[in-house]
Amino acid sequence: MNNDQRNGHKIIYLEKIRKARGEEWNFLAILKDTKRIALAIETRTCALCDTMKMCVNKTGLCAACYLNLNPREKKVADEEAEHKKIQLLATDDRWKKKEDE
Repeated sequence: MNNDQRNGHKIIYLEKIRKARGEEWNFLAILKDTKRIALAIETRTCALCDTMKMCVNKTGLCAACYLNLNPREKKVADEEAEHKKIQLLATDDRWKKKEDE
């Protein structure tokens, strides 16, 4: 079994992402980028690891990335999430009037 797989879930190492993207790349800048976070929530794609997940929280991160943030990064993510409003829209195609009638 691959070391990066556990119970069928991919393990994400933020240290590797930080190293691969270089020193100038900053998690705090991404966490404060409201447009990017809103898009991540809408598309259910984590803003840090770019993985499509079923659950991306109000911070725009998947659970794995959120849990691996350091305390300072978590504080910034939580402060930014306080300003987000998530609206769910449930529709049913049976509610539409048939145009054929």
